[in-house]
Amino acid sequence: MRTRGSIYRFLVLLLAVVVLVNLVGQKLGFRWDLTDDDRYTLGNATQRILDDLPTAVTVTAYFTEDLPPDLERTKSAFHDLLVEYNQRSDGRVNFEFVDPSGDEALENEAVREGVRPVLVSVREKDKAEQLRAFMGAVVKHEEDKAVIPVVQDLEGMEWMLSRSIKQVSTTRKPTIGFVQGHGEPSMNAMPQALQELNALYHVEHFTFLDTLPVYDRFDMLVMLDPKDSIPPAHLHWMDDALARGKGLVVAYGPVASDLANEPVLRTRDVGLNTWLRRHGVEVGNTVMADASCGTVSIMQQRGQFSLQTPVSFPYFPLFAQPEGHPAVDGLDAVLLQFCTPLHPSGEGTGTYRPMLTTSPRSTELELPHVIDLQKPWTDADLAGPAQVVAATVEPENGAGGRLAVFTNGTFAVNGSGQRMQQLNPDNVNLLVNTIDWVSDRTGLIELRTKGTAYRPLRELGDGRRLTIKLMNLLLPILLVLGYGLLRWQWRRRQRRRRSVPGHVQ
Repeated sequence: MRTRGSIYRFLVLLLAVVVLVNLVGQKLGFRWDLTDDDRYTLGNATQRILDDLPTAVTVTAYFTEDLPPDLERTKSAFHDLLVEYNQRSDGRVNFEFVDPSGDEALENEAVREGVRPVLVSVREKDKAEQLRAFMGAVVKHEEDKAVIPVVQDLEGMEWMLSRSIKQVSTTRKPTIGFVQGHGEPSMNAMPQALQELNALYHVEHFTFLDTLPVYDRFDMLVMLDPKDSIPPAHLHWMDDALARGKGLVVAYGPVASDLANEPVLRTRDVGLNTWLRRHGVEVGNTVMADASCGTVSIMQQRGQFSLQTPVSFPYFPLFAQPEGHPAVDGLDAVLLQFCTPLHPSGEGTGTYRPMLTTSPRSTELELPHVIDLQKPWTDADLAGPAQVVAATVEPENGAGGRLAVFTNGTFAVNGSGQRMQQLNPDNVNLLVNTIDWVSDRTGLIELRTKGTAYRPLRELGDGRRLTIKLMNLLLPILLVLGYGLLRWQWRRRQRRRRSVPGHVQ
């Protein structure tokens, strides 16, 4: 039997072992990642980038000392990440931390390099103040430089650092041509997507010429939201580009809408349906409505006031945590608009693969369709089945370029002028991931959305919700009654034992 002294000695020994293991792990840079998504383990893409480094890369981290606790945690995490990069690259990733605060020369140096100070809120002596702090980094390789202006997002830290190292160490960037000439939005209308793409690609606009094929300097083409008819000659050169191994991303809207003037959805035909059918993708002639959806704001009269009220809009399907394709794995919330279902046509020779699929609580609506914002959608209206609204076609044996098709052309377009809007980050990630997959060049798909924090609630049916409500109401009552019954029986047995002659308390 253990004595109290032996128990104390065991606890002290256990505590000493834990402290020793932590000290050794900190000294050797060893960490045991217990997260379910391996967010503290270097991804395979990062390891390939570090293995392929031709020469040393230098990272200069400009961080202010004595940051607030939450930002100090970011600084510590960035330091630990750099230690791992240094060890995994056999010393080819060198780094140093510089505190520019209070030194005018160092502050000017940081600003010249592209790292600008930010204002952070601190509280000292029960008084809120604004602190001017540096929290950025500069990655250099020979004459090339990449800037991380602010290191704030713990979730995307590895992505930012690996992308910057890839950016400065890559000798030749693939060239993407954004097709123009058929009513597509200008490149100025998609600043978020261009900001991500410019780090690893050369991005240019491209216009088809009737008598000339796609220029050899373009590695792939992207056609977003064409609204005018595409001439047969241009479709011929798209065939030629795929045949020569150039990738192609086609995102267009088969559903035409002008909700500012009339609440009617109509069919749009730009000449792509027949061309896509020959390449293995059949485009439907309906519009999808989904219970998993985004919201729109409408004006409602409340007494003497008119208020903007958000209402669910099933025509904007929300794809929460899609999976099954490298371009969507890791994304958490992609929002599309007015989608049309896709099916394999059976005419192509490549492998058809779904990317985005609506929820089982969705339905197809015939076109033309009149939108009623006051319509009370029920489970019977959205009885399924699920439908594919984005897919890819991969050529057999690598003979040709990859093709990706979306039935919404504006999901990564910010717009222009007064109508420009900030996009959901995963919409931009979806386009960039798809371009990465189609071009098959960067290998950074798995890092862009690594460790994302958005976790939407699973959509439940009316019957399941009613069951949960009844359980929440009745289960506590049943537990109390059950406990009372068990205690009553225990007390009854106790009284019986006490009533037996010779019972000793």
